[in-house]
Amino acid sequence: MWMDEQELEAIDKARDILGEFFGNFAFCVVGEDGELFYDYRDRFVGKALFVAAVEDMESGCGGDDWLDWPEDDDDDYQEVL
Repeated sequence: MWMDEQELEAIDKARDILGEFFGNFAFCVVGEDGELFYDYRDRFVGKALFVAAVEDMESGCGGDDWLDWPEDDDDDYQEVL
């Protein structure tokens, strides 16, 4: 496994929080070395959620139109680090 103990704890925490609020969920992360990790509550629902997400991203409809991204966030991001 490519994740260290701290990253595994974060994954468990994310899984617990999502499970508390959502009956079905799927999520994925990419580590600093580029390895993909994904998880879901139910295999079939997780697969369907990922397929739907990819279809939405490829459709060009912009499923993120509800997000209010700031114009230039680079300086703020560096301050957090």
